[in-house]
Amino acid sequence: MTVMQQLSPIGLGTGRLASLGSRATSKEAFILLNNAIDHGIRVVDTADTYGSGDSERTIGNALRSRPRSDFFVITKAGLPRVALPAAFSPLNQIGKKLLLLSSPKRDFSKAYLIRSVEASLKRLRMDYVDAFLLHAARAGEPTIESWEALEIIRSRGLSRLTGVSSSDPELVRQGIATGQVLLVETPVSASARNAAEICALCSAHRVTVVGNEVLKPKHMTPEQEAKWNVLRARHGLGVTPTIHLLIAYALAQPAVGSAVIGSSSINHLLDNLKSLSFTDRLGLFEEMKDFFQ
Repeated sequence: MTVMQQLSPIGLGTGRLASLGSRATSKEAFILLNNAIDHGIRVVDTADTYGSGDSERTIGNALRSRPRSDFFVITKAGLPRVALPAAFSPLNQIGKKLLLLSSPKRDFSKAYLIRSVEASLKRLRMDYVDAFLLHAARAGEPTIESWEALEIIRSRGLSRLTGVSSSDPELVRQGIATGQVLLVETPVSASARNAAEICALCSAHRVTVVGNEVLKPKHMTPEQEAKWNVLRARHGLGVTPTIHLLIAYALAQPAVGSAVIGSSSINHLLDNLKSLSFTDRLGLFEEMKDFFQ
């Protein structure tokens, strides 16, 4: 089975699942995650910094009774974080904000990455993740030992795939050249500056892309909105929600196997599945590139 076949077209982003101000209860998270998977949304995207580890804990608790083959978990590491024991986890996010102000340096050292994925697996209550990515890396930050760490992580069975989460084409190019980048997570939208270059690069090397930040632009000026409505109507899609077309646009790009959307509402998440009906609107998508850039 190829990487593309292992993914679901729509994925669930969990960046706000356990964040201060938007934290879901255990029951709410259980309902959201399990309903999503029951409706074919297998990709669950997280990171050790989301809720300072509480996102991973929430996912682990919600999915611990499901067969591991039911879902595809992506996690990431490398950004500064604070990791107090679970009982004190609400203080983590305050500590993380202070840390970012004082020392925003990323850490992609071999020891740190291996330690991070091991800690993520404990929080997730899993033996392995499906993909482990360098979080928000830029060209020049990962070193030879960073790529060695990804190889070790795969060889030890801690993650089935490794890769990068980045919007930097040069970093993606460097990672692919090492042979350690098998999956790339990157912003994919008509307004994402480097999306076309990264998707083309990944397509040429048979590397799968998971698109994030697909619902952009979130806001338009009244003049832009009026022009957008005319554009949709010209393609016979005047009543189609903009969100559905933005998701469809992302999924139609080369190498993209999944579009990750953050949501705390199962109804909104399931409604996004309707976007799969519009991924063949290539004429509209070509015009969208000019319209939103």
